[in-house]
Amino acid sequence: MSILFFIFLLKTILFYSFFLFSILWDFRKRSLPKLLLLFYSLVGIPFFLFSLWQDFFQGPFQLSLPFLYSFYPFLFSFLLFLFAKCSKGALGCGDGLFLLCCAFYLNYKSFLFLFLSGLICSALVSMLLFLFSIKMKKNWKNMSFPFIPCFIPAGVYFFVLLFTPRA
Repeated sequence: MSILFFIFLLKTILFYSFFLFSILWDFRKRSLPKLLLLFYSLVGIPFFLFSLWQDFFQGPFQLSLPFLYSFYPFLFSFLLFLFAKCSKGALGCGDGLFLLCCAFYLNYKSFLFLFLSGLICSALVSMLLFLFSIKMKKNWKNMSFPFIPCFIPAGVYFFVLLFTPRA
């Protein structure tokens, strides 16, 4: 087995451990510990740099759109974090930091899929909570749920893709 396989395996194990810890912590505390985010961000930087090196710096370097696309998840996560700061608690800062940390481990296509599936799942959960509040005659404005567990469908999909043979 090659060294690339072991690097990919380590990156996958680290991403899923971060994913699992974040979901569990967000369910229980509705926040993410700074040490968890710091640890997985610092560990993720070499993996991100390695993927850049592997994809773009093996031959002569050209500034191309795919190279710039690889930085979009960071820009998007940073803008989401700024939006969370301005929204006065409507969106937690931990959600933006979670996505920022995920950007170290995922390419831009996977990151976009992760975010969009999280939005779709949160929309479904919001509709169900709204219908539940109407049925139970509760004030729906006081109901909330954590956003990070809405990424579970995308995480399961990525996990299934790991074991799907490629043609």
